[in-house]
Amino acid sequence: MRRGLIAVLLLLTPFLFALDVAEEELRELGTRDVEFINYTGPYETINTIEEIVGIGRSLGAGVDVGPASSDFVLAGRYRVIHAVDPAVRDRFDADIIVPLASARVDHINNLRRIISGFLQEAYTYSPADADLLARWITIYNAVVRGNMEFFGERYKPVVTGNLTAANAGLSRRYDEWPGQSRIVIPLSTTAAPGVIGAVDPGEIADDRVIEELRTLDDRGVEERREMIDLTERVIEEREETVAREEEAILREEERVAEEEARIAEERERIAAEREEIAALPEEEREPAEEELVARDEELAERERRLEEERRAAEERREAIIDDRQEIADLTDRVRAERERIARDARALLDEREISEEVRGLSGTLSPVYFLRIRDEAGLILGQLIQINPVTGLLLNRSREDRIVSRRYTFHAERLLVVVADGESGRLAHYDVTTLAETRRSEDEVHIASVMEVRGDPARVYAVVRSAGDWHLGRFDAELALVDRSVIAVNPYTTIAFSGDKVWVQSADDRIVALALDDLRIAP
Repeated sequence: MRRGLIAVLLLLTPFLFALDVAEEELRELGTRDVEFINYTGPYETINTIEEIVGIGRSLGAGVDVGPASSDFVLAGRYRVIHAVDPAVRDRFDADIIVPLASARVDHINNLRRIISGFLQEAYTYSPADADLLARWITIYNAVVRGNMEFFGERYKPVVTGNLTAANAGLSRRYDEWPGQSRIVIPLSTTAAPGVIGAVDPGEIADDRVIEELRTLDDRGVEERREMIDLTERVIEEREETVAREEEAILREEERVAEEEARIAEERERIAAEREEIAALPEEEREPAEEELVARDEELAERERRLEEERRAAEERREAIIDDRQEIADLTDRVRAERERIARDARALLDEREISEEVRGLSGTLSPVYFLRIRDEAGLILGQLIQINPVTGLLLNRSREDRIVSRRYTFHAERLLVVVADGESGRLAHYDVTTLAETRRSEDEVHIASVMEVRGDPARVYAVVRSAGDWHLGRFDAELALVDRSVIAVNPYTTIAFSGDKVWVQSADDRIVALALDDLRIAP
C-alpha cells in the first residue's frame, strides 16, 4: 500500500458514509447524457466535488497496480480489484471498481468523479483525461451490463472470475450500484502509472458505446472528438514505446551475436589446444584435457543462456508484431471514427436547417414519423424519430428510447405508443412537433399489448393489468383508465371491432365478443 494512505483515509472518514453533493455541483457536468436513473430526493449531507474525487484517489492509492493482481477495500464502502495475468496475452486485464452494499453513491456524476479520482491517483492521468475516461467507462459498462459472453470474449479469466451475469458492468439505476454492479476498466498490456494508454481507449470506445452516444441530441460529437484526440495521443505513445523496444531488442541481438562469435573463437582455440596436447606425455596430457573439458562445459552453459536470450528476443519481436498490428487497427478505427464524426456533424447542421425549413412551411410539408428499433438482450426497444419526407434526413428524435409497441398511432392530437416501464408497460403520449413526452398512463399495460383508437370521443383500447389478471382496458384522452372488461383476456390478444362489439381472446383462449358500451360479454 502506498505511503500516505492512512492520512488520506482519516480525512475521508466523515463523508465516506454519506456521499451526496449539491445539485448545482451535479449540474456542472451538464445535463445532456446517456440516460441513468439518479436519486432525486433531498440530501441530508453535502460533500464537495473535491471530497468525492478524493474517494477515488484513496482507492487508487490503496491498490497496487503492478504486474500482479491485488485487492483493496476502502472503509468497507468501496473495493478495487486489480486483475492481471501476464501469462495470458490475447485478452484484457482490468481494474474492477466495486461499490459495496454499504456504499451510498447515488448520482452518475458522483460515480464518475470517484472513477476519475482513481485514474488520477493510480495511473497519474490528468484531471481532464481522467474525467473523459470516467464518462466513457460508465457508458461502456452500462451498454455491456450483464453480458458475460461479451466479457468472456474480451477479458482474461482472472477478470471474469470476479464477475457474474448479475453484477458485471453498471446498472442504469442508482439503487442497483451498491453490491450489484462491478465497473470494469480495460487495461492495455503497457498499463502503468504515467502511461496515457493504461486504460485501453479502443475498448471503451467500442462500437456499442459509439452508437449509444449517437442517440443523444448532439450525437455525442464533442465527446467523441475528445476521445479521438486522446486515442491519437495513445497511438503516438505506443509507437514511441514500440520503437524503443525495437531498438532494445536490436541491441540485445547484436550483443548475443557478438557473444556467439566470441564463443566460436574460443571453441577454435580449444580445438587447436587439443591437437597440441595430444602429443604431450600422458601425465601432462590428462590435467590439460581436464582443463579443456571444464572450458567446454563453461562454453556450453554460455551457449544455453544465449539460446534462452535469443528465444526471449524472438518472443519480444513476435509481441512487437502484435503491438504494431494493434496500433494499425487503432489507427484505422480513429480514421473511420473521424469520418463518422464529420458526417454526424454535417447531419446535425442539416437537421437544424431542415427543421427551420419545415417550421417555415407550417403544414405544407409534414414530417414522416418512424420507430427506430434495436435489440437489447432480446427485448426490442424503439425510439420515435421524425424524417424529412423530401430529403430523408432526420429532423428530430424522442429522448425516450424504450418504446415497446411496434407501431404508433394518433390520439388526442398526440402520438401514442407503449413504453417499457420496469418489467411492464405504460401508454404514453408524445408531442407531434417536439417528440417530448406529454403524458403517461398510471395503469400498467402489457408490454406486448395491442393498441387501438376508436369512438367519438376517441378512446384507447389496450390490455391492462387489474387485480393480478389482464383485461381489455379503455382509456380516455388523458390516458386514464375509464373501463375494463369483466373477463380476463390473453395478454397477447388481438382486438377486432364490429359494429357495437369488440372481439378478444379470453384468458382460456376462447374468442369472445364484448359489448362496446360496458365491455361485458355481448348478448
